[in-house]
Amino acid sequence: MEASPKENFTSEQIRDIVITMLLAASDSISIAMNFVIFMLANFPKVQEKVLEELLEIYGTETIKSVPIKYDDLQKMHYLDRVIKETMRIFPVVPIIGRQAKEDLKIGEVILPKGTNIFIPIIKMHRNEKYWPNPLMFDPDRFLPERIKSQSYYYIPFSDGPRNCIGMKYAMMCMKVVLATLARTFVFKVNKSVKIDEIKLKFSTTISTEKPLKVKLEKRYFQ
Repeated sequence: MEASPKENFTSEQIRDIVITMLLAASDSISIAMNFVIFMLANFPKVQEKVLEELLEIYGTETIKSVPIKYDDLQKMHYLDRVIKETMRIFPVVPIIGRQAKEDLKIGEVILPKGTNIFIPIIKMHRNEKYWPNPLMFDPDRFLPERIKSQSYYYIPFSDGPRNCIGMKYAMMCMKVVLATLARTFVFKVNKSVKIDEIKLKFSTTISTEKPLKVKLEKRYFQ
């Protein structure tokens, strides 16, 4: 199947794309949010910054009195960076595959047409060549002035014409749910964990060998 920016989609194709986006996104979004919630619990100062940002947007109003609106999502810059940094360290899909449509030369190596190519996203995301101190959780890596030179090495949703069609939808969903939870609960862990101590399992998606346990406490504003 060839991608074409000029392709006109039929109503049936649009329907299928929407169904794919909604159904396929549910698992991926839940996996990503599990890791984000754990990172917030594991790094309390990061959680505090997320809350500070939400307080600037909503004050101490409750979810019921001031629900989240679409325009609010555009103001959640720090939460956006937290999500992206989490997905750098824990990409939901750790490996993707592509097939060369023509002979491809990379350096001195020529990959013949039809070659199956596997891209280990998680290896790229944790490569010190591209990311200094790759296992340090630093959402500010994704400040506009810092990520500009590294954007080619960050592909949690894949890249190119065959990237994830639900990318923007997934980011919006995660912001809505995470902002709602962060305004309602405090995330805590019994003991902080180093990222390199989190043992992972790989299949189509990423998971941990042992559950990441987080305690939720009701958040009260003074």
